[in-house]
Amino acid sequence: MSFSPVELYGKLKNDESFVEWKKHHPHVFLSHFFCSIDPNFILLSPWDLGMYDPENGKITIFTHLQEGFEIKPADDVFKKEEAKVEELKLGQVKTTLDQADKLFQEHKAEFFPKEIFGNGFIILQYFEGKLMWNITLITKTLKFANMKVNALKNEVLDHTVINFVEKQFNPKDVGKKK
Repeated sequence: MSFSPVELYGKLKNDESFVEWKKHHPHVFLSHFFCSIDPNFILLSPWDLGMYDPENGKITIFTHLQEGFEIKPADDVFKKEEAKVEELKLGQVKTTLDQADKLFQEHKAEFFPKEIFGNGFIILQYFEGKLMWNITLITKTLKFANMKVNALKNEVLDHTVINFVEKQFNPKDVGKKK
C-alpha cells in the first residue's frame, strides 16, 4: 500500500489546472488527505487533497486521477463551529500509511473487541494541534470505530467507538405521552 503524501502533493503542485487555480486562490493551504478504505486497508477511492481558504472558510478538493486531478467546487468545511482548520505540514510526517495500518491491526482486537468491520476512511491531518492519521471504520453494528495515530511518533493518540444509530423507536412507548 505504498503511499507518499509528499510525492502526491508534489504532483498536485505541478498540475497545470492546480497552478492556474492557485493564481486565483493565493492564500489557500493544504489541510488534509482523505481516502475511503475497506476493512483490510485496501484503498477504495482515489486520494482527495483538501485545500483550505482561510479568507472564505471554504475547502476545495482535488481528487487524484490517473491523469491529473479533478477539481471539485469549493464547499463549507465539515467541522464544529469553534474548530480551526490547521495547515498540514507534510515535512513533519514521520509515520507512513503502512505503519499506521500496522498499528491499527495490532490494537483493533484490544480497542474494538467483538466488532466486525466494514468500510471506512482514513484522513491525514492536523487536528487540535496534533499531526495524525485519523482512521475510522464503520462496524456491522453501525458504530464508528476510530483510532488516531500520531504521524510524528507512530503511536496511538486516541481510540473511540461512537454509536451511529441510537435507539429511536420502542414499541412499548406507543401511545405514551412524552
